[in-house]
Amino acid sequence: MQAIILLAGYGSRLGRDDIPHKSLLPFGDETLLSRHLRILEELGIEKAVLVVGHNRDAVKDYVRGLGGAMPVEFVDNPDYLETGNTLSLVLGLRDRPGTLLVMDGDVLYPRRVLEKYVSNSQAPSFAVVSVDVNDTEASKVLLDESLCIHSFVTKRDLTAEEKLRYKVAGEAIGFFLLTPRLAEALIDLYDACPDEWDTSLWEIPLSELAPGAQISPFYILQDGCIEIDTQDDYEEALARFNQNPEIY
Repeated sequence: MQAIILLAGYGSRLGRDDIPHKSLLPFGDETLLSRHLRILEELGIEKAVLVVGHNRDAVKDYVRGLGGAMPVEFVDNPDYLETGNTLSLVLGLRDRPGTLLVMDGDVLYPRRVLEKYVSNSQAPSFAVVSVDVNDTEASKVLLDESLCIHSFVTKRDLTAEEKLRYKVAGEAIGFFLLTPRLAEALIDLYDACPDEWDTSLWEIPLSELAPGAQISPFYILQDGCIEIDTQDDYEEALARFNQNPEIY
């Protein structure tokens, strides 16, 4: 299995000019990115594919300096400032065989969380954590009557119809497993109309493909996962890390 880590974004909401990229935020003796790579290597992942954009040369130099045993490939997204992460995802997926683990690069998580997900989930699936259904920013996962994923709702509130018609599984935390078939369908959808998808988050095209695709939620019950978009998020993540460093 290969892992694709999405790292192209600028991270403007974080406001940290003291580091070249937000994936290099420190946690103990490591960074977010070195943690991702260490844990993936420990899990026996065949290769990590890093989709890079903002300060990509600094990110590449940092990773090369880590000297890990797991092969790492870089895929450039030079259009990261004008596009959403759908383009980064498609660039990372192209010409990749087998089941693929996709990860947003700005998430702190306990090691055991990713280990359980990779070991126990069947593709296609999305890892989900509990969510406040009234959280506008959250990527809310809606399930159909068969309890498979119907769609993702992010950056907006649920409509009254959605609340009545669908079950909310939780929030997509940024780990998902794609089958070759679903990855190919996503690439084909993008290629048919790139102008439509270039500025979108990956949740939008995947919502187009989800009905009938039998995508399962995988429930993460352990606390400690947090997406880091702002300095407040980082301070909260660092506090969690410092309270229980042994689980990370």
